[in-house]
This record gives sequence, structure tokens and C-alpha cells, in this order.
Amino acid sequence: MKIKEAFEEHSVPVQDYSKPGEFIALRHAMKNYLGHGADLAAVIQAVVNGSLAPAGRTERFRGITGYLFRSEDLRKYRPTPGVTATPEGFLSFKEAAASLGVRTNVIRGLTDQGRLTASNSFRNGFARLVPAKEVQQFAEQYVATSILAKRFQLNSGSLARYLRESGTPLLAIPRPDARKGHAFFLRKDVAAQIQLPTCGMLREAGQRRIVAARKKQWAEYRQAREAALGKPMRRVRASCRRSDNRSNGQPSLPSPEILDHVQVAVTGLVGCK
Repeated sequence: MKIKEAFEEHSVPVQDYSKPGEFIALRHAMKNYLGHGADLAAVIQAVVNGSLAPAGRTERFRGITGYLFRSEDLRKYRPTPGVTATPEGFLSFKEAAASLGVRTNVIRGLTDQGRLTASNSFRNGFARLVPAKEVQQFAEQYVATSILAKRFQLNSGSLARYLRESGTPLLAIPRPDARKGHAFFLRKDVAAQIQLPTCGMLREAGQRRIVAARKKQWAEYRQAREAALGKPMRRVRASCRRSDNRSNGQPSLPSPEILDHVQVAVTGLVGCK
């Protein structure tokens, strides 16, 4: 049977296609990792003998290169020199990130922490690869807090902070080359048992943190002021407090210039001692 006839035997619909995703055109697979050698021949042979079937077709590319395959099916033919490929194949960092719903640097963090394997032998050119089976197993156990936040229309950072402060066990993965710290994952069995906060609960938690920070700042200022004056400060009556601070019950803080002046004065007193 001719190669073209083997492909045409599959009555597949013409689909809109722009770039690899759930489906990948044979043209892009050849360009990205299959090449024009033995791996491409293995794919064609699989189509001819019926063990691999295309899922669609695009008119963007000519001939058999326009046939679309499920990306997970063609991953089995991804070349990994010197390594026996697993039945599930390998994923690039970008593909693994798309599977977990995170950024690529999070995958680098997972490999650095040993959660995923990305040895130097798992390579496609300069691109490092991870076993698809490991990514699937991790996805079955954990879910990113950013995904939960997006699903329930919550702020990702506020949700992660709320879960940490409530004592919920989280998997923190440092993100290399990122100033935003860590990516957080929650075990799916734990996520099924806890009740996620609402937007109002996150807002109230944020307001409590602001009030606590203002109290701490006021206490530090008061301590520095009393040290500079050498005597306790007069207590401020509630009726003398600013009206814009009545809602949270906190007196207004002095300006930064006053705080700087007090700090200089305290430093001078310490130096005199």
C-alpha cells in the first residue's frame, strides 16, 4: 500500500489549525523533533499498519504533512538517544507546563526539587525533556493553587497566603529566575476536603493584616518617640483621633519626615551613651 493511500484511508475532517496544542500537524512534528529520519519513518509505518491514526487534517500544509495527530500519540516517537522510551513518551518543559497549568520556570523548579526527572540523557537537541508518565502522576496528585484561584475567580497570591496562614499543607516550589518566589501546589485529596475562601473572606483577611501592620508600626514609632523624649507619651483619646481612622480604630501615624527625625534623634541618644 502506498503511503499517501494509507493516510487517505482515514476519513478525517478538515480542522482549523495554527500551532501545536492538543493536536499537532505532522509538519510541525517533523520540524520540532521527528526530523526526516528513522523516527518519521516509524510514524509513517505505524499509519500504514494501522497502529496510528490521524485525528484530522489541515489545508495549511501539503500532502501527508497536513495530517493532524494527537500530541500525546506522537510523543511516543520522540527521539531520546541512548534512552529506552517509555510507552507514554516524553514532554518538553513547555508541554509539561501546559499539562499542569503553570509556567515553564515552575517545571524547572520541580526538576530542581526532584519532583520530576530531567537528566541530561533526556534531550531533544538543546531542549530538556521529562517523562510524560511522571508529569501525569504529579498531575493526578497535585493541583496548582493558581488553577484553583482562576477557577473560583480569586486572587492567586491572596489564596496561597490564606491557605498558608490557615495551616493547610502546601507544596512550595521555588521558581528559578523569578522574583515572585514560589509556586504552590495543593494535594487533590486535601483540596477535596477543605472549603475554599470566598472573595469576601480574602478581603477581610487582607484588612486584618493591614490593621496588624499599622499597629506594629505605631508601636515601633511610640517606642522610638518615648526613647527620644525620655518619658512616656501621652495617651491619645478616642475623640482626638482622625475621623478617617475611626473605622479601624487606629490613630493616624505621623508623617515619614517625623519618623525620620525621631530615628535620627534616637540614634544620637544611643551614640551619646
